[in-house]
Amino acid sequence: ASTNLALQSEDFTTSWLTQDVTVAANAAVAPDGATTMDRMAVSATSDVHDIYQAVTVTSGVNYTHSVYIKDDGAGFGGINFGNGGNSHIAVVADLSTGLVTDTSVGSTSGTIVATGCEDAGNGIYRVWVSGNVAITAGVIVPFISNAAVPTYYLGRPTYTGVLGEDILIWGAQLELGTYPTSYIPTT
Repeated sequence: ASTNLALQSEDFTTSWLTQDVTVAANAAVAPDGATTMDRMAVSATSDVHDIYQAVTVTSGVNYTHSVYIKDDGAGFGGINFGNGGNSHIAVVADLSTGLVTDTSVGSTSGTIVATGCEDAGNGIYRVWVSGNVAITAGVIVPFISNAAVPTYYLGRPTYTGVLGEDILIWGAQLELGTYPTSYIPTT
């Protein structure tokens, strides 16, 4: 059985830190039928637009990071796993077609083994990236993107946000391995 290393996997108003977004709890219906998807609302600033949580991992070992994402005006969203700097792996997905549109690998370290965007129904997609990064202290980062192939800053899209171009998120997971297993909720 797998273990979800992400804390508060359904409540992004708790142990998650924000960067040029605000988070509103329980804004939409999640894949499990409960109204527990949180809204990440973009700010009208020129920067990255994401949330993040610190994690402890083993350097060079394959992990899979996944989050359920639904479009709420942004069109694109994605995730990043790394050190918040030049060691990372990231993926961007089109939230209307369910296709992975771009990936990013850090200039210092990062190897992508696989990526995906799986339809969870009701316009929700489970976006995931698998691979390894030469780090022991890192972060997991769901982000908003303004483009299919964005301009990146350390593996996260950087752009001037437009109010109302948001995403809905739920079910963050970080686990050992090269593919996402069944979602494991955490507190």
